[in-house]
Amino acid sequence: MALLEEILQIVSQRVAPNEAERKAVTSAAENLRARVLKVAQTHGLDVDVRIDGSIAKDTWVSNEADIDVFMLVSPTLTRNDLETKCLDVVREAAGEHTERYAEHPYVELYVDGIRANIVPCFNVERGKWRSATDRTPHHTRYMQGKLDNNLRREVRLTKKFAKGIGVYGAEIQTSGFSGMLCEILTLHYKSFLNLVSSARSWRTGHAIDLEGYYSNRMEDLKDLFPSSLVVIDPVDKGRNVAAAVSREKMWNFVAASRRFIEKPTQDFFFPPPRPALPAIQMQQHLSQRERDILFLLFGPIDAVVDTLWSQLYKTERSLKNFLRANGFVVAGSACWTNEKDKSIIMIELEQEILSNVYTRRGPPVWREEESKRFIEKHVAAIDTVAGPRIEDDRWLVDKKRSHTSATALLGLRMRDGGRDIGIAAKISSSVRNGFNIMLNEQITKVYEENHDFAELVTSYLKGRPFWID
Repeated sequence: MALLEEILQIVSQRVAPNEAERKAVTSAAENLRARVLKVAQTHGLDVDVRIDGSIAKDTWVSNEADIDVFMLVSPTLTRNDLETKCLDVVREAAGEHTERYAEHPYVELYVDGIRANIVPCFNVERGKWRSATDRTPHHTRYMQGKLDNNLRREVRLTKKFAKGIGVYGAEIQTSGFSGMLCEILTLHYKSFLNLVSSARSWRTGHAIDLEGYYSNRMEDLKDLFPSSLVVIDPVDKGRNVAAAVSREKMWNFVAASRRFIEKPTQDFFFPPPRPALPAIQMQQHLSQRERDILFLLFGPIDAVVDTLWSQLYKTERSLKNFLRANGFVVAGSACWTNEKDKSIIMIELEQEILSNVYTRRGPPVWREEESKRFIEKHVAAIDTVAGPRIEDDRWLVDKKRSHTSATALLGLRMRDGGRDIGIAAKISSSVRNGFNIMLNEQITKVYEENHDFAELVTSYLKGRPFWID
């Protein structure tokens, strides 16, 4: 325990911003806020422009500041006004930016090297939400009234731990723990150490209700919010702050918490670099697996970044299901995009080429009518190789496959965009303009030219989180 406390003390000092950093971040945030206000006034908009999020709550981690500027507009405006007139103001104030999308668009930019978001929302009373982002100013005020300096220290530890183990961020790309969720969890458990100690024994549907909205019916939360983790929003009893957390990210948090308590180290907060394998070693790893990895490569996709990731994940799931339905055994998958002009879906198969013949199981012999239909369907079918026959108590028949190569099958079905096999709409448009399917070491050139992709492939081939080593 002494070692653990020593590690937390060291980490808490490293993650706390110093005075110079605070001044720089505060100045950048205030300048951006003033810029948004000025542009809004020029356009005749009556707005309240605020600095919200972790900067306002003083829960940001040193060298990882994110500036959140919220432009609160009158609820008399329409939703269309928010997404057009108000967004035009935000775009003009931002200058060079990237467009993001939550429930409605907002923009991301960099100010003095610091990432910032400008978000339009409605200035409403608690509970009278017009958009999902309306809650954020209320979240800020709530936390400002609850956190003291000691709890802020604990929140920073929680956030840095979540970032270190790769589960931080509620955006679709990560599907993990938002900053607000980290703050609520820390506030509930009173400290980071209490949080990870408790997380070791979490089960599916673990529920937290900070404000006691459901104090007399906590068991009902599993039915009301069917999620792996349920954390009731303290400013909105009808919302689960942890809804975005995937099962994988929740269980990664649980497992990493166990490991940290057992073998504490600063690596959980400051993970060691995991450089991409040299191309020749990557090829050797692929060869040693004695499996086949397909790499589906396509070009620009006309979508904002969050929608792009959503479409990638949807397509990844659909293609895996399609291949499984055609007899291929899927061993794993992953997605990557440079968010500009190149995206890749990786699908690992037990084997890319299947045998020409497969066996289909029929009904039990004692089911007379089903047995009759099975025999009639297959006995004279052109693709029947042998059978029907009885083994144990069931009918079986050997059938000829229509496709034995996953590469050829996908290539055939993707030519028209692949909508009928589940490729998402915006990706389908890109696929119609051209795509490439590469097998195993054929990906080498792309691997060498795209460092982030190489790191993803390396991590996939490694196959375990760093904190297990």
